[in-house]
Amino acid sequence: MPSSYRAPILASFIAGILVTVVASPGSVTAAVTLVQDGKSRASIVVRKAALTADADPKVEQLTDKQPAASKIASAAHDLQQYIVKISGARLPIIGDDVPLDGAAILVGKSKRTEAFDKKIPAGLTPQRDEEGFLILCAGDRLVLAGNDEGPYHGSEFAVAELLGRFGVRWFMPGDFGEVVPRQATLAVVDVEVRRKPAFKMRNWWGHMPAANRQPDARWKIRNKMNPTANFLAMPGDSSTRGLIPPDLIKTQPELFALNAEGKRNIALPNLTNPKAAAIAAQTIKERFRKDPALTSMGFAPDDGLPRDYNPETVKRNLGFPDLVGRLGIPSELSVTEEWLSFVNAVAREVHKEFPNHLITTNGYANRNTPPMGMKVEPNVGIMFAAIWSDTLHAYDDPRSWQTYRQGQMIKRWAELSRNVFLYDYTYIMLASAGTPAPLARKHRRDMPLLKKWGVIGFADEGRTVLMESGIYPRYLRAQMMWDANLDADGVLADFFTTWCGPAAKPARAFWDALELAMESTPMLGHEDRIMPYVYTPELMAELDKQIARAEKLADDEPYRQRVKVDRLILEHLKGYLAMTAAEWACDFAEAVKQADTMLEQRKQLSAISLFFCTPDDAGNKLESGFYYWGLVARKAYYQKLADRLSGKTGTRIALLPEKARFHLDPRDEGRFSDWISTDFADENWQNILTTKPFYAQGHMDEQGYPYLGAMWYRVVVDVPASAKGQKVHLYAPAVETEAWGWVNGRFVGHRAYHEAYERPTSEMDFDVSQAIEPGKKNTIVLRVHTGSNASQAASGMISRAFLYAPKP
Repeated sequence: MPSSYRAPILASFIAGILVTVVASPGSVTAAVTLVQDGKSRASIVVRKAALTADADPKVEQLTDKQPAASKIASAAHDLQQYIVKISGARLPIIGDDVPLDGAAILVGKSKRTEAFDKKIPAGLTPQRDEEGFLILCAGDRLVLAGNDEGPYHGSEFAVAELLGRFGVRWFMPGDFGEVVPRQATLAVVDVEVRRKPAFKMRNWWGHMPAANRQPDARWKIRNKMNPTANFLAMPGDSSTRGLIPPDLIKTQPELFALNAEGKRNIALPNLTNPKAAAIAAQTIKERFRKDPALTSMGFAPDDGLPRDYNPETVKRNLGFPDLVGRLGIPSELSVTEEWLSFVNAVAREVHKEFPNHLITTNGYANRNTPPMGMKVEPNVGIMFAAIWSDTLHAYDDPRSWQTYRQGQMIKRWAELSRNVFLYDYTYIMLASAGTPAPLARKHRRDMPLLKKWGVIGFADEGRTVLMESGIYPRYLRAQMMWDANLDADGVLADFFTTWCGPAAKPARAFWDALELAMESTPMLGHEDRIMPYVYTPELMAELDKQIARAEKLADDEPYRQRVKVDRLILEHLKGYLAMTAAEWACDFAEAVKQADTMLEQRKQLSAISLFFCTPDDAGNKLESGFYYWGLVARKAYYQKLADRLSGKTGTRIALLPEKARFHLDPRDEGRFSDWISTDFADENWQNILTTKPFYAQGHMDEQGYPYLGAMWYRVVVDVPASAKGQKVHLYAPAVETEAWGWVNGRFVGHRAYHEAYERPTSEMDFDVSQAIEPGKKNTIVLRVHTGSNASQAASGMISRAFLYAPKP
């Protein structure tokens, strides 16, 4: 740490709030002096069992089964370790049976805390309302203790709080992400502080390199998150299997659901058969009887859009499409009402024997819309998981109908159930190339709203790729899980000042510019196909300016390395935009080259910390977090297209114009008015880019709601005479969501419906050999349909088309 950095040397507790101040030794009367001039002045006291307990349990052991003694041992060792790092002094850890001589820090409940035990949070009920910690300094005793039962880590939180007030920061997991000030004297004055979290559940998970798992779990605890996966029972996909013994399908098939073809579905109960609900309830009660420590259980159907087609169940369906469904498609209707009726029936029966136990299920896929005209049983919890939603805007942002709609759904669920928790998707962009999209502005608006609505917490899925999310937004969100109404400005100011030192101002301006771009964009969606239009030339110029300023000011370590991280993230973003521009120009060889430059930036970032990214996402797709349409997959796709145009697997015939004549067709007029004709007069049509979503060119409202329905594209292209006698194909990398094509008035193909996010199956490839006229101008017409699901944000044509001749 450079000598110019001076950390607070005294932690003072004023008016019940722990406040760190700069002082010289002796300027404040200390009740407990921990370290004086680099020498130990206190002992750390723990219960005797904690002396031999595992202080660094493996990730798999960080569950509600982890003994309290192990958690206390972890807390004591963390306190000892970081006081060494701060001051150089090693405080001894002793048992509660050893006579005390001098000041003592009582970590966790022990014989020595008996006088204070009534103030230390304790207990473990199915509602999980007892979490919290106590910091109490009286006389020469400092108590750092909390509820360590079941899934709780109260004593570790108390220690983390104290160390935080001494200036220690864990901004990101791993050694690179921690900041430890150097100070020779540490002391604490009389105080009593009790804290409990704003949200009960505070966790996220995601695939990551094995080396990241342990530091990630420890980072969560130090930032007062809870790394336990089953804080409340998670309703995992396919957990309905086994609720009804599968062998009953032979003798009592009516207990099981019907699929659309009329066959029994062993994975799903008959949702309107009272006996099926009774048997499922009996299965759950037997599990509760067998394991008295089990106080909640979750169940959910298979992933996808499962539905029970038993006639009585179908009668109960309201006939509305789900948020992810389309009008008129039976398999895509919302089934919330019939599903929740079954869950309620099971819960009522379980409640008779286990009145305090919870049953959880997931409001996901075709069950995420809240039920209409029905209640939720009091002992039912809802895990809300809406994957189809804009990820960039806050729930109260008027720019986004998608997040506003999601907010409406969350609020309604919370009105129906007092145990609603979110299974958010924190990928930012589910399919992504890892470009930066910091969302601290969104978090600071969303978290107080969620607390106000009554949401009890988070069990999120995502990826830990800090080159994408930024360090400070994830750190801020962790802090706001504990305190939804904290001073976010203060947290961010502390981050940039502490992390970037003399480069704090331009470093913050760099990330603020990105934040503003995310918040102010009219583009909505959760796939990165929208991102090239968010990163405007003006934004890129601002980012270049601020990072150059930061590099000049960061003239010493560790600040130089931290600013270097931002530079690498910027260069990676430049590669992304250049790769995208090359795709739009059909220069796929250049797109491959730019993908390689991005992979080079990733190598350098991953060498600094694997929490920024892995070197690539090829052989380790799950670990990288980019397991769908990642950079390596895109590079391979671009190489395939480059080969198709270079002579290796095909030859280029002609590029279609980037601009096309365009017209919406809400009444399906084009099919009846011969819009496919070569001599059709399209002078009233508009010009539109085929490399930009049609809705972003004047066809969405102020909340980002797009036009839905048919639209037409017309272009005229010169086809060289050399194409004569060749097999010729019309190709476009991405058309959303369905397309029909005509060349010179002749039908050439239909690209069937694919959901808008799908890559690379969104490609359109028609054999036009029989319709093309070499040596002439050719008219190419496409009818494209968005589908009826607005949440997909179907873009129409979003890539430049070309003609090529495949190699025989």
